[in-house]
Amino acid sequence: MKTLAVTWIVFLVCLSACNAGLVGWLTQEHQNWAFIESVGGMKVELKNKKLDVVCDVSGTRQVTTKPTTLNSGIDVRELKWTQVGNSIRLSVMTSAIGKGMQTSCGSIDLSKVPTGVYAVEYINRDGTTHLLRKIALP
Repeated sequence: MKTLAVTWIVFLVCLSACNAGLVGWLTQEHQNWAFIESVGGMKVELKNKKLDVVCDVSGTRQVTTKPTTLNSGIDVRELKWTQVGNSIRLSVMTSAIGKGMQTSCGSIDLSKVPTGVYAVEYINRDGTTHLLRKIALP
């Protein structure tokens, strides 16, 4: 019985120490394009081989469309990307707001992607895509 009590105490201490990380991990969600549009949209800007992804999941600023949703409790957990042929596919993972996290998307280093013209697309959970723009990597 004493061992069980000590185990629970250790578990609760560890849980409180990493609460934001655990809650964020448990609440992470791949957002669809409809969500991105509802919080103000997304645009990408290429600077050398760095792709700046402009969006804000809080819904407090307009990027490409007027926001219709306001979120005070989520942030960007991760901006994911993959290269598939001549496409660069982006997706945004959100989670419950955590320490040190932010509501903006950030940027991607494309220095290892070969020179060429690419379609930058947002990919939904079901695999459908939304074209953001075409870019030419130097």
